[in-house]
Amino acid sequence: MITHELSNEQYHASEGVSSSDVKVVLTSTLFHWKNKRFTTSTAMELGTAVHSMLLEPELDEVVRGPETRRGNAWKEAQEECRASGKTLLTEADYDVCEDMSVAMMANPTCAKILADKSAIKEASIFADCPRTGLKLRCRPDIYVPSTGVMGDVKTTRDASPREFARQTYNLRYDVQAAFYKYVAELGADWKVRHFAFLAVENSAPYATCLHSLSMEAMEIGREHMFRALDEIAEAKRSDQYSTGWPSFNMIHPPTWMVED
Repeated sequence: MITHELSNEQYHASEGVSSSDVKVVLTSTLFHWKNKRFTTSTAMELGTAVHSMLLEPELDEVVRGPETRRGNAWKEAQEECRASGKTLLTEADYDVCEDMSVAMMANPTCAKILADKSAIKEASIFADCPRTGLKLRCRPDIYVPSTGVMGDVKTTRDASPREFARQTYNLRYDVQAAFYKYVAELGADWKVRHFAFLAVENSAPYATCLHSLSMEAMEIGREHMFRALDEIAEAKRSDQYSTGWPSFNMIHPPTWMVED
């Protein structure tokens, strides 16, 4: 099932396993996934703002607020934005996000995807996994039906090919991509031929780069995605969410220290 009626907040409150859940299981443990807590940070707010500016600028969901987060002016503006579901930023943070968005659109490869008039943006997709029986959900940033390109906007400290490749595997962006593709094909019958990360650095001069995952990378991400889904399904059946750690662990000096 696909819907365009849900806000980002409503989507995240919906039932279903998400790519974030799968990544937590792979990078941490079932215990950490089961007991995860949702927190927000300034960095997350900046990321949300850049997404809004690039993907749905017509909604005008980002507000340039007071100079600082202190005082009644900020509190009053914050209450108004919360009531209307908008993102409030300080003057400086808003200007940074605007500069990041301009930089992204100045990259012709990224701009071609973002400006495509047939692009489907911020759609919420739900599907049942035939392998595990789990309810799944995803919300891809953008999908272009004519080319089969699915994209995800990433704000990052370093968008260079070498560093972003490290981030991809440290943060399991490859699994995220495989998960989005899987759910979109199940729930929306989308034909995803390529998955691209549109990366922009969060400090001047706001360098950008489009990173695409190879078929081999997508296949490995898919294998690891299924491994995590299998673990989640089994944990739900058994109601066991452990770390998998021993109750006692002996720490020995590393080889290099012993040799010294």
